[in-house]
Amino acid sequence: MQITVHNGITFFEGRPTQFEELQSVSIELGGIISQAQLKTLKDVKELMAQRARNTGGNVIIDFTYGQKPVGWFRSILQLDDVNWYGHGVIAKVPDST
Repeated sequence: MQITVHNGITFFEGRPTQFEELQSVSIELGGIISQAQLKTLKDVKELMAQRARNTGGNVIIDFTYGQKPVGWFRSILQLDDVNWYGHGVIAKVPDST
């Protein structure tokens, strides 16, 4: 299981042994005035970490991320035809986990 830390929030690409699930989180970086291809995984983690802190969590479990193409109509309206995404579950884990 891959584990990383970004701005005080731990990201698990799986599930730790002990956790208290708080809520699901999904984000997508892109839009009409945004250049999503200039964004990075760091930007995805920053937004997800902010949401975790606001929810009272200290981890994101089942973290998945990547880039996905937008539909042809959205690609006409946007500057880029690819958006970054991140999915996971905001949770709390004990400090020892």
